[in-house]
Amino acid sequence: MKRLAILFIIVIALSSCTTLQAPTTLSQVKSGLNCIQYKEGMIWNQISQVMGPPDIAPIPEPSTDLSKNTRIYRDKIIIFYIEMREVKEEGKVRFQEVVTNIEFCKKK
Repeated sequence: MKRLAILFIIVIALSSCTTLQAPTTLSQVKSGLNCIQYKEGMIWNQISQVMGPPDIAPIPEPSTDLSKNTRIYRDKIIIFYIEMREVKEEGKVRFQEVVTNIEFCKKK
């Protein structure tokens, strides 16, 4: 009976290890993607060339400026670059995660 229990435990342990994903690097992830880095004030055409036509381009709300258009993409990938920044709160030094860069990607 002990042998059966040990065998059962080994089978469960090995099967649980197979579901773990191997660690991947950013360059491995990005190798299958077309990405564009967001910069303040980008020309829309730059983004459109990489991302393709939007899934939805809704018309503006009646109460908003008609020149303010929106584009909606579904199933795209957004990469946030995060750094720890020192922040002083109530005389104490704390560290917060801050977004330093954003990339919008789609699969090749």
